[in-house]
Amino acid sequence: MRLNKFLAHCGVDSRRKCDEIIFQGRVRVDGETVNSPGARIDPARSEVLVDGEPVSLKKQYTYIKMHKPPGFITSRKDPHHSQTVMQLLPNVLHVMPVGRLDKDSTGILLFTDDGDMNYRLTHPGHEVEKEYEVLLRRPPSGALEEELPEGIILEDKGERVQGTAEALNRKRTHFRVILCEGKKREVKRIFRHYDTRVFRLHRNFFAGITANDLPPGKWKKLNNEEIKKIKTVAGLKDDRE
Repeated sequence: MRLNKFLAHCGVDSRRKCDEIIFQGRVRVDGETVNSPGARIDPARSEVLVDGEPVSLKKQYTYIKMHKPPGFITSRKDPHHSQTVMQLLPNVLHVMPVGRLDKDSTGILLFTDDGDMNYRLTHPGHEVEKEYEVLLRRPPSGALEEELPEGIILEDKGERVQGTAEALNRKRTHFRVILCEGKKREVKRIFRHYDTRVFRLHRNFFAGITANDLPPGKWKKLNNEEIKKIKTVAGLKDDRE
């Protein structure tokens, strides 16, 4: 098994973060520091340490959803911000956020200690669907509804984004947007492209899961149906069956 995948399965962090941990020289395998995420190890025989602590494969994972309130950073810790979403969870839950929502954004946020699931739900190549509800300062200047399904180029980084946008009122200041790529702050960047600003962004669905049934700031573990749904979306076998 590749070292980065092993660490992710151990619940150390997402696979991308595990790559960083390995590059930083924080991982030792059988007494030697390993700097290559693709190094092959034997999960049954290799002794793997992260920051001097042994890690092992998890036999059972935790999956959580939260209705993220505004004012919280989506991070495990941040020296520049006092409030992170991890403060809304008990310390005994060693999970990590799946993707991110901006500080002022609200809605569904998933957490898990399943690093492979985290990777699959956030990697752009897996095209996991996310639905947002957006309120604007003023109507977009162009034909967003017709152009976004064909793909547009965002001037700030030259990235191409594609999705669907539906105006929910006649003034075109209230939109439903569905995207599958997961680029950083792409919803706000899309509307900036059309000369308007987002003042409220709420994520209704992520991988078919909603947290609109929870009050802001509250969380609960996914039920069996929800776990099955995200595993199907991620292309993972449900080992409980």
